[in-house]
Amino acid sequence: MNKYYLSLILSCLLLSFSCSKTESAKPPIVEKQENDSISIWIDESYNANTERKLELQNKAFQLAKNTSNDTLKSKYFSNLSFNQQFLSDSLLFRKINKEAILINKQIKDSSAIGYAYWDLAYFLDNNIVKDSAFYYYSEALNIFSDTGDMELMGRMYLNMAVIQMKIKDYVGSEDNTIKAIEGFKILNDYEQLYRCYNLLGIVLGDLKEFDKSLAYYNEALFYLEKTPNSTIEKASVSNNIGVNYKHLKLYDKAIHNFENVLKINNLHIKHPRLFAKAISNLATSKLYAQDTLNVENLFKKSIEIKKEENELASLSSSYFNYAEYKAYAKDTINAIEKLKKSEKLARESSSNEQLLKTWQYLAILDKNNASDYFKKFTKLNDSLLSEERKQQNKFARIRFETDEFIAENIELESEKQVLSKQKQIWIGIATGFFLLGLSVYIIINQRAKNQKLRFDQQQQANNQEIFNLMLMQKQKVDEVKRLEQKRISEELHDGVLGKMLGARMILTGLNKRATDEAIQEKSKALGSLQEIENEIRAISHELSHSAYQKISNFTDSVETLLANNRNTKIKTMFHFNEDENWDSLAGEIKINVYRIIQETFQNAIKHAKCSFFEVTFYRDDEQFNVIMSDNGIGYNVNKGKKGIGIRNITSRIEKLHGSFHIDSTEGQGTTISLNIPI
Repeated sequence: MNKYYLSLILSCLLLSFSCSKTESAKPPIVEKQENDSISIWIDESYNANTERKLELQNKAFQLAKNTSNDTLKSKYFSNLSFNQQFLSDSLLFRKINKEAILINKQIKDSSAIGYAYWDLAYFLDNNIVKDSAFYYYSEALNIFSDTGDMELMGRMYLNMAVIQMKIKDYVGSEDNTIKAIEGFKILNDYEQLYRCYNLLGIVLGDLKEFDKSLAYYNEALFYLEKTPNSTIEKASVSNNIGVNYKHLKLYDKAIHNFENVLKINNLHIKHPRLFAKAISNLATSKLYAQDTLNVENLFKKSIEIKKEENELASLSSSYFNYAEYKAYAKDTINAIEKLKKSEKLARESSSNEQLLKTWQYLAILDKNNASDYFKKFTKLNDSLLSEERKQQNKFARIRFETDEFIAENIELESEKQVLSKQKQIWIGIATGFFLLGLSVYIIINQRAKNQKLRFDQQQQANNQEIFNLMLMQKQKVDEVKRLEQKRISEELHDGVLGKMLGARMILTGLNKRATDEAIQEKSKALGSLQEIENEIRAISHELSHSAYQKISNFTDSVETLLANNRNTKIKTMFHFNEDENWDSLAGEIKINVYRIIQETFQNAIKHAKCSFFEVTFYRDDEQFNVIMSDNGIGYNVNKGKKGIGIRNITSRIEKLHGSFHIDSTEGQGTTISLNIPI
């Protein structure tokens, strides 16, 4: 049993070492014979060469097969099936496992059959046959449910949940993990509870619900505090928490977690893979926080360790992050080189998700081959989505059959209990007839009273519902009025007021000049006033939804807005990716972003005393980002009250479910960043 516990502990550690890698725990042996030949040969094989090991395997198989005593034969095959590290030939294992299942069915040893299914599931899981592994875990679960072994049921649920997490069946994984938790809490099994909550943290992290994920990781740490000798596991969970903070862009907290992991004594010796991951995560977090001090050395050190450990998938991720650093340092050639190494390693390790990320980034940096990378990305992504759907449907069928089997067992158990009580029922029949007459009288009398009471209650409920509907309707009408007033206020301030200010400034400057050029400028200003008149008329006609669509070419509209700047002292710049289809953005996003740029530009003209105003667009699959900056006098963002312009920007961003940030220092200009979900 010592070997079993060692194997189990190692498997538990593997589950916690990364947010993307988990392993199923190895099943326990049914019963080990202390002095039998097979156990002796298994122990001897640990120090034997390949030829001797094969000889011992064949001897063990023949001895088990030729044993005439079924009970002893069952123990031999169960022992061999469990000790998979002894069986270097996968075909031999399948033969032994099949024999273990057959002989235990013959002697009707349910627990041994369950363990044999567990052995087979573990073997298939390690050989990346996920659907078959899931099926045999469910078969083991059926048997352990029938025997009422709560601990083994919990382990099967957890092993199934790990596989579901790997194939992105997150709903099924979360459901099975919660079922496992229910049993382990009754048993006070803190180590298994830690594994469950750590898995939930991984699942919720993959679903990008990082706050819930952090809560589950903290729950995992709570149970680890009750588990002895759990330093490495705690470090692994801290690493996972740091990854979540990195996704939340809380880089200071992420860096703090990764540095705590690296402070553990001799971690580079005890677990070099976790040490390398923490170094890589620390370097990436510092890069994202724009603190590049010693970052390149951290990436190089991480890559060196991962090469020694032959961690190809993790090494691919490190090269990807190293490429991000090179791109940040404007070294595009080296960045592309690192990305191609990442691509090669992702292929070798069959890390499809990393391959997709790498192609996506290559398409951005290597513009000459962007089309090819996009085609490869699309083809692989579509293939993976299709395969995931097939796998999830297959797993759902197995899960349904498992639940149905458990329900049938419960029903059969109920039927047994009913049959055992039939004699008692016959004795109670006589008493039942006596009570029947009395019951009929009571039922009839009570039914009349209940009918009247239900009628009164229903009438009261209907009256209350009518009142609530009327109150809700009034609240909705008031809310629509308020929102419409607020929208018209924003349009007047951001559109009309800005243009009127521009026309007023032009006319004020031209009043002192009587040249032909001044007369032409005045004519243009009058034209601007005519445009303002038209815009006011449009607003008075309820600013219909079609107004949101009048920006037919988004980038041209922004360029026109910046080009119409009458202040010749201010130079304007507009940066955007011309290959991007900016007009595909929703009309509501375009009009609100246009108004925010207009408002910010006018504020720069009026207050910033700047000579340069710049607008930058960039986007990814999930977010549209806008950066507006000037080199003006700046201001202290923590002082003074917010004007109507800032309040309108806040209102528009909230309508788009986005966020914005103002970065300004006195004497060093102002930068406003918008982050809008697509």
